[in-house]
Amino acid sequence: MKKILPVYIILLSVLACSPTNLEKPPKLVIGIVVDQMRYDYITRYWDDLSPNGFKRFYKEGFVAHNHHFNYYQTLTGPGHASISTGTTPSVHGIIGNEWYDRKSKKEVYCVGDNDVEGLGSATKGRKSPKHLITTTFADQFRLHTQFRNKVIGISLKDRSAILSTGHSANAAYWFAGGDEGVFTTSTYYMDSLPNWVSEYNAKKYPHQYASSVWNTLRPIETYTASGPDDTPYEGIYKGADRPTFPYDLSTLSPDYYKDKGLDIVRNTPFGNTLVTDMALLALAHEDLGKDDQTDVLMISYSSTDHVGHQFGLTAIETQDTYLRLDLELERLFSEIDQMVGMDDVTLFLTSDHGAVHVPKYLNDHNFPGGHDKSKGIKDQVNQVLFSKTGIDNLVLHIGNDQMYLDHEQIEKNRLHLDELAEEAIRVILRFSTIEKAFKTVDVPQLSPSEKLHNLLLRGNHIKRAGDVYMIPKPGHIDYGHTGTTHGTGFSYDTHAPLLMMGRGIKAGHTFEETSITDIAPTMCALLGTAFPNGMTGNVISKALLKADK
Repeated sequence: MKKILPVYIILLSVLACSPTNLEKPPKLVIGIVVDQMRYDYITRYWDDLSPNGFKRFYKEGFVAHNHHFNYYQTLTGPGHASISTGTTPSVHGIIGNEWYDRKSKKEVYCVGDNDVEGLGSATKGRKSPKHLITTTFADQFRLHTQFRNKVIGISLKDRSAILSTGHSANAAYWFAGGDEGVFTTSTYYMDSLPNWVSEYNAKKYPHQYASSVWNTLRPIETYTASGPDDTPYEGIYKGADRPTFPYDLSTLSPDYYKDKGLDIVRNTPFGNTLVTDMALLALAHEDLGKDDQTDVLMISYSSTDHVGHQFGLTAIETQDTYLRLDLELERLFSEIDQMVGMDDVTLFLTSDHGAVHVPKYLNDHNFPGGHDKSKGIKDQVNQVLFSKTGIDNLVLHIGNDQMYLDHEQIEKNRLHLDELAEEAIRVILRFSTIEKAFKTVDVPQLSPSEKLHNLLLRGNHIKRAGDVYMIPKPGHIDYGHTGTTHGTGFSYDTHAPLLMMGRGIKAGHTFEETSITDIAPTMCALLGTAFPNGMTGNVISKALLKADK
């Protein structure tokens, strides 16, 4: 009997962990990415948020308060790819929104693909996930169901819709502005646009918004979480005299777009409204969540990024955009309740990167910060290298805080790449705004005890990276003097929200550090599927109900 008892106990343990004991998986997983959303936006705007938007996650779901991007190059492309693949740029290959290709001597766009054609847009549709090296959690869902489920991505940005879904998505839709104002896709996904997308495009909502007035949702004096309405830290629309409400959009154009057009909608909260519209239409017309094959809908709100870039962190425009997004979430959740039922849906909300305060704002309040200009670095390094080699323009490109040297000329003239990179570093470190510089080949040998070194290692894909990394001082950006940007490994760029609720999610919170690469494995664990093939993240077991069983 004593010999039989341990076997009996083992059998009970196996049965307790068998698939039949797992909680029924959701019919629909909805991933929401809010572009450039800092963790502290929710806490700053808390008193003005509705009870059924962002706050619903806090009331019903799981909140990870110490959630971070675990690599350097906190940008939209790498962010969405890391969310979906459960790994970092060193594995999935999306090291930036674009990167320099030595062979073509041109920048490669992260979702550019000249082998496909656009649908619905004459110019903005030639996109696909071909540069993404690994699978996503949505790809694993497709494999798990023998492709019987559906996966759809929707965003204003093409890279957001495409990289959040992966290689096997049924569709990814993004916005083509300019003089078109339509949602488009490519022949990578389908031969023609579905009727429901064409019908939505025909209603010309972007044209209506581009001719409307953007005023504050509430009385402007109540926006106490922001600075004054008119500050020197905000970008000004072309056609406007000051960055102040109200904005008559019919007379304006975004300051960083070359021509006036429907891209103005991106720089307003109305761009988020378009995305919610498309998401709800996809739910209805694609019958998402209507059977027992778990579908995936990825929604990425991009207007928060455009507004943040133009106006900065403390602008009333930014706060108003988030208050209106909060209402968009409330609308989305209400429709999900009716169309699918929240009991059959799992949702998560996160960001693709954070952002830094406008350096001038920091300086005016006695904080360190500033601007570094990579063009000046390139010129000075080229001058020094020319004086030592007699060869001009050995620095081909600077992008994503990386310097690319001309390997062809170096090899042709029998020069030593390592020595030239060392010389470049000596010049780079003369710039007061640069904190550190490393040869890319040395990154794997850097001390793993320093967090920055680990971030660089995870952000570095050796076949796509430059020869030298340049790390700015905290609070320093290579950007204009109004508005803000992102891209570093500092906490203001890495700290992001992670909110989860719905089927399989336990109500609670954690202050333990979690990483952006933990989302994909957590979704796979919830469904019991295989993990993405390059996954390096971990399951957030505290968030899952069935982890207690």
